[in-house]
Amino acid sequence: MVIAEDEPDIRSNLSLLLGMEGFTVFAAPNGEEALALVRAHQPDIVLSDVMMPRMTGHQLVRALRSDPATAHTPVVLLTAKADRVDVREGMNLGADDYLTKPFQRDELLTCIQAQLEKAALQHIASRRAVEQAHHLLHYDKVTDLPNRAHFLLLLQDALSIAPDTGEEITLLAIGLDNLAQIAQVLGAGPVDECLGLLAQRLTTLTQAEPLVSAGRCSIARLGDDRLAVLTPRWPAALAHREIAAHLLAGMSLPVRVAGEEHFPTISVAICNQLQTGERAEVVLARLDLALAAARAQTGPRIALHDASATPDQTSTFRLHNDLHRAVDRGELAAFFQPQVTAQGAAIKGFEALMRWRHPTLGLVSPAKFIPLAEDNGQIVRMGAWMLQEACQQAVRWQATHTTPLRVAVNLSLRQFGDPHLARHVQQALDSTGLPPEQLELEITEGTAMLDMQHTLNLLRQFKAMGLKLAIDDFGTGYSSLAYLKRFPLDVLKIDQSFVRQICTDRDDRVIAGAIISLAHSLGLSVIAEGVETAEQHALLEEMGCEEIQGYLHGKPMPAEEVAGWLSSRTT
Repeated sequence: MVIAEDEPDIRSNLSLLLGMEGFTVFAAPNGEEALALVRAHQPDIVLSDVMMPRMTGHQLVRALRSDPATAHTPVVLLTAKADRVDVREGMNLGADDYLTKPFQRDELLTCIQAQLEKAALQHIASRRAVEQAHHLLHYDKVTDLPNRAHFLLLLQDALSIAPDTGEEITLLAIGLDNLAQIAQVLGAGPVDECLGLLAQRLTTLTQAEPLVSAGRCSIARLGDDRLAVLTPRWPAALAHREIAAHLLAGMSLPVRVAGEEHFPTISVAICNQLQTGERAEVVLARLDLALAAARAQTGPRIALHDASATPDQTSTFRLHNDLHRAVDRGELAAFFQPQVTAQGAAIKGFEALMRWRHPTLGLVSPAKFIPLAEDNGQIVRMGAWMLQEACQQAVRWQATHTTPLRVAVNLSLRQFGDPHLARHVQQALDSTGLPPEQLELEITEGTAMLDMQHTLNLLRQFKAMGLKLAIDDFGTGYSSLAYLKRFPLDVLKIDQSFVRQICTDRDDRVIAGAIISLAHSLGLSVIAEGVETAEQHALLEEMGCEEIQGYLHGKPMPAEEVAGWLSSRTT
């Protein structure tokens, strides 16, 4: 301990007394020297007189508390006067206790012992807090498995010491493909229980034959709907697809939650032939790509990605990686396609369409990058950017166009399941000042039908915000009349597959006519997509379609060309 006391006799007596009690004592005649002793020896406790030359006890407390190294060192002030204001000032500065001189031996020792015990308890609590914080940072709170960040560390370690026995490191991803739907049915608590049971099941499968021969496996939760297995020593005798089929069968068995059985939809991806020295982030990205391929299978959902990947696979993998940086690098662009009235072709608004200007590949087809973004989750962030950009552009149009123009923005499947979607929409409106009635949100039939109650709740929330709502690509999905009746929709869009041959194919003409009649009976307006000829336009107008969208009236154009296009329409 350190004693700060300017009275030589008191300083000497305290040093002798406490030395006899087993303490190692360093004594100083003033606060300045005491501070130097504390910094040099990091004592368990400090006893300090209040009134001293060259730094008072109060100044010493202030200095100790301002230094992170001594901020939690217990300090007991010794004062010759029991002035409440003096005591309160010391305690406010951070002193832990005080003793009034003269004090008894037992009183001093009891005070010191209490402060040391309190400090020990605080140290234990602090250490536990650090351990808990570390656990929260590195482990998933639902399954208690390593999270993606911690799994990256495990994988990097494995890659740095790859075995030289001829055995290989292999990664497997287990996709829990219908977990979101189960969550919408069961709610948050039961679906967490379901996820925990699936994690336990995977652990059991890896600890039994045939996977047990691959060594001690590390299991992690990589994301909301995927688990992963790292096998450090995959024997040559184990066939990757056979093991994948084994895991697929085992993980697909029903799970009993809340008294009912639920059947998980599972995909399995394998990434093998990993190379020593590879970066863990790159390997995990390749695993994500393999899982996306597995989920796209029409038969058993199994996919293998290895070092002998085809050029197409390699190109897709690079796109998958580059998508993670597309927003930050400003590579996304908003294109806009006009929507006009069927009668008179007056401009009503634009549909916003996302494009990706890749730094080396140029414009990448949405058909290529949107599915990748859906699978790796980047579509949520990209969609939020798109909402913001579309609203901003719509506000700019008003400066040159007297009639308010709406902008329509598509919502992807993952976006629609994002709990922050409504907040993203509101932020886009608030930050740009776009009136809500000029924003139209479009969802597909497939998205709407995944969970009708979730869809209904969200659409009602959007409607309360004053937005326009549309069903896109009508006729290509479930085509359920029930949701059209229940959902607070404004617009129904006829898919271009029914428009393309509407003038020559009787069936397409009948279907388009039925869609228009149905929409009108429900009080909805209709937009026909993919209109490329004047004949198609004329026929749709005759059938009662209110609005037209397609190359006949304008191709999707970059935002910077919209103002010129609008100007050309009014001159």
